[in-house]
Amino acid sequence: MDNSSDVLNKYSLLFKGKVRNIYNYSNDKLLIYTSDRISAFDYVFEDEIKGKGLLLTKMAKFWFKKTSNIITNHISEELIDLPSHIKDSCMLVKKTKVLPIEAIVRGHIAGSAWSAYKSSQKINGLVSKKIYKKYDKFDKPIFTPSTKAEIGGKDINISIAEMRKIIGGELTEEIQNMSIKLYDFAYSFAKERGVIIADTKFEFGLDPDNNLILIDEIFTPDCSRFWLYDKKLKELNHEAFDKQFFRDYLIASNWNKEQIMIPDNIKEKIISKYRTAYDLITYET
Repeated sequence: MDNSSDVLNKYSLLFKGKVRNIYNYSNDKLLIYTSDRISAFDYVFEDEIKGKGLLLTKMAKFWFKKTSNIITNHISEELIDLPSHIKDSCMLVKKTKVLPIEAIVRGHIAGSAWSAYKSSQKINGLVSKKIYKKYDKFDKPIFTPSTKAEIGGKDINISIAEMRKIIGGELTEEIQNMSIKLYDFAYSFAKERGVIIADTKFEFGLDPDNNLILIDEIFTPDCSRFWLYDKKLKELNHEAFDKQFFRDYLIASNWNKEQIMIPDNIKEKIISKYRTAYDLITYET
């Protein structure tokens, strides 16, 4: 069970998300604590996956540092006034104006994109001239935005035209271009280490000068689809090394959208997959 509140209660809790708790740290900074909670199908489970929050935080910090020359992110200085068992699952970040969009980039056809294509032959709302098989790589990454739902709500896929109506044309173009640039960089980086990032999502905000800034998390197993890639054989294994494993378990067990106790072997498998992805991606030769 999460015992972070005993340590973090000196800060004002501003928002409790599906996985993250956001606290007011100072006038211009927030403290983000990544819990061991897990969500699937827009449902948050009370039973936790020990060590998950730590791995997500380490992975996010790794990628924020790797991509800092591409776009400014919200990471501030390191925390020094918290015990290590809490601090390592926390990020001190700059306050931003959060944009109500999830910026999704897909390099391969999988998940909801595959389901939509199977039923309508459409990719991002447009009829595809090309015939795809499941997991096929797109000729170039595609940008498929969605709304950002409140807890318990459902994210809704939207067109780029609809995104323009929500945040304006200039910001839409900047986010689309930046999202694909980030994805292209990470795809090449991870592939060299034996991991394919099939798709991912980003969240953005605006700083006090209205400059675009990367926020939330980046290229973690919670927000990305990871597959293993054998560089020598040039073979792709579509086994999920991300949250898809848990989604598949719920479907196979006929889960009825109620709280459950997650079996220990499933918890162990989830954390093992997350750790494998982290170790491969962050390994330095």
